[in-house]
Amino acid sequence: MTVLYGLWLWLLPFFSLYLLYRRKTGTPPRWNARSVLLAVSIVCIVAALARPVIPQEPVDIERRGSDVVFAVDVSRSMQASDIAPNRLEAAKRLLASVVRSDEEERFGVVAFTTNPIILSPLTRDDELLLHLFSGIDTSMILTHGTQIGSALKLSRKLSRSQHPIVVLMTDGGDEQNYAREASWARENGLIVNVVLLATAAGSTLGAGDGKLLRDEAGGIVVTARNGAITALADATGGVVVDGPDAQALLEAIRAQAQKEVVSKTKIVLYRELFYYPLTLALLTAMLGMTDLISRIRRRRA
Repeated sequence: MTVLYGLWLWLLPFFSLYLLYRRKTGTPPRWNARSVLLAVSIVCIVAALARPVIPQEPVDIERRGSDVVFAVDVSRSMQASDIAPNRLEAAKRLLASVVRSDEEERFGVVAFTTNPIILSPLTRDDELLLHLFSGIDTSMILTHGTQIGSALKLSRKLSRSQHPIVVLMTDGGDEQNYAREASWARENGLIVNVVLLATAAGSTLGAGDGKLLRDEAGGIVVTARNGAITALADATGGVVVDGPDAQALLEAIRAQAQKEVVSKTKIVLYRELFYYPLTLALLTAMLGMTDLISRIRRRRA
């Protein structure tokens, strides 16, 4: 036998310390049948909360899902604050929300500027993914440009699925025409969803010295969304999500998922025992809070 929530058992030493404190301060509890029953009831409730179980033999569970690759733009423009608190932080929160809500798909993460890097291979390890998401920050932003094509090619290499799903989280990049990238993605079986993390009005960028970033001519740089990138979604059967809308993205992934990836997971089943101490707790509490014992004694007398 084992317990699944052993932290609850720490309440028992605190209960003992309370009784000891009462004794040392000269106000020890008066032990009679009723108080003993209530004390037993408290101990049984704590035991039930600890959830005692008997582990059974592990069982293999087959799971089907799809490969989903998040391609996150970490170029300098993702520091803009037109999507609060900034575009990159909004992307991280969206990633975490989707991973927590979808237990079927395998997720991989690629970060890209002019060159892409793999942050995580395809996995169902939610804790690992959430840890990696928290580590995506502005220290990764080394270049000013954005190369969508290289991010798509690396995303394709991550998966052996015929139709992996790619989620581009970007403000749209720099190109005015993505026909070549769209054609390549379609020919290679990618389903590309575009999460546009920028507004049409755009935002200024900080220069790191408390001032605004300026171009070579001295003008203030304003970075806005580039709608040309929606051609990728149009060409591959994907969708365009306006802003960090987790629900819309989840619905798109579930609609596109073809369940091509099969994996087996071992799970351990348990025989629950909590209802034994819980039943005893209810019985002793009922006896301790009523005069049933007194009535039984009077009848015997």
